[in-house]
Amino acid sequence: MKRTPERVAWTILFAALFACCALTVGVPSVGLAFYNTSTVDAAVDVKLQSGILNAFSQYETEKDATVVSLEGRPLSEGSTVFLGPESVGLMTLGERNMVTPLLTLQLYSNANVKINRARLPRFRSSALGDDFAIRLNSGRIQVLAQPEEGHRFKVRIATDNAITQIDTPGTYSIEQIDGETRINVADGQAVISAVNGTDFLNLFAGQRTLVSPAAGIAGVLPPARNLIRNGEFQAPLEERDWKIDTRVNAGSTVSGTATIIGDAPDTALLLSRTGENLGWGRTGVTQLINEDVRDRRSLQLRLNFQILEQQIEVCGSAGSECPFMVRIDYRDKNSGDASWTQGFYARGTPTEDGLPDYIRANNQGKHVARRLGVPETFETQNLIELLPEMQTVKSITLYAEGHAVRTQVNSVELLLQD
Repeated sequence: MKRTPERVAWTILFAALFACCALTVGVPSVGLAFYNTSTVDAAVDVKLQSGILNAFSQYETEKDATVVSLEGRPLSEGSTVFLGPESVGLMTLGERNMVTPLLTLQLYSNANVKINRARLPRFRSSALGDDFAIRLNSGRIQVLAQPEEGHRFKVRIATDNAITQIDTPGTYSIEQIDGETRINVADGQAVISAVNGTDFLNLFAGQRTLVSPAAGIAGVLPPARNLIRNGEFQAPLEERDWKIDTRVNAGSTVSGTATIIGDAPDTALLLSRTGENLGWGRTGVTQLINEDVRDRRSLQLRLNFQILEQQIEVCGSAGSECPFMVRIDYRDKNSGDASWTQGFYARGTPTEDGLPDYIRANNQGKHVARRLGVPETFETQNLIELLPEMQTVKSITLYAEGHAVRTQVNSVELLLQD
């Protein structure tokens, strides 16, 4: 075919037009796709709060694991952390130089957790959301999801039996133990799917379920019964079950105060004793319970609090003066009186021999380090398993002990499952 200058010109013209259209549409599309899909690594940090915590990276094995201190260490995707018995740790995930983490994992005794994915959108105004994927190999974790307002996020917690997907702010507890996965939604909403099968279940605030290899998802189980009355401090203290108790040593004239602060529904209990050269003092409240827990399946203490001020470091030289302490008095199977105590502190480092990381006269519960001025959550393990001799729960006491202290207790629950 004979080529003419006109044909060549038209070919070049149409080619230029097509190229122009492709660039006009393609370049913005590619740029928009990059804007909406580009991600960066989230900042991940883990720190010890009590006991023993170890961690190793994706390029290492458990033999290479190093001990994590109270100061903590940064982690990356693929890293694994594991805790010893009677140990507590805290993992935070979010932006670099974060003030408030987007995701907080409270790690409890014998937990083994792997970070499979921790990604944030490179551009915070893009359509892409935060994406976290955690593998819980064993033990128990409590998940606090607090994303930026109006921003999408997705959290997936995988165990041997289930995948828990979270895209709603809230507080969630997940446990992998005895071949079962137990999930509890304190606040928020989660979708539970079975690993072996197509079953799924929506869980809402106050609901729980169990997933086993043989039976799959057990459905929505009856909620635990809270033994605490006025545990969110909506009513006056001594009018609704709480009795105030303040004590000081003989040389001090400054007593502490236990008051309800805030307006409903955001009320809290403030335990306060401030000043200089105060000497020893205790400020607290006690509630009588008298509940028989024999033949019951589970008893768990759940707290939300923040330590605002602490003068004595750690919990004093004898480990008995923490800025926040909880004591449960009970009657054992021999009709004797006994107690279980857990303390929390926000300043100082325990000594090398472990003291005062536990109460010398009652070493059932080690004291736990918390962040100063930051709202914290804490759940005990099953107290019926921890204290097999317990027969009747007599009372619970919340108190601040030491010299100058201020602690805010937002809520307390003592949850009993039949």
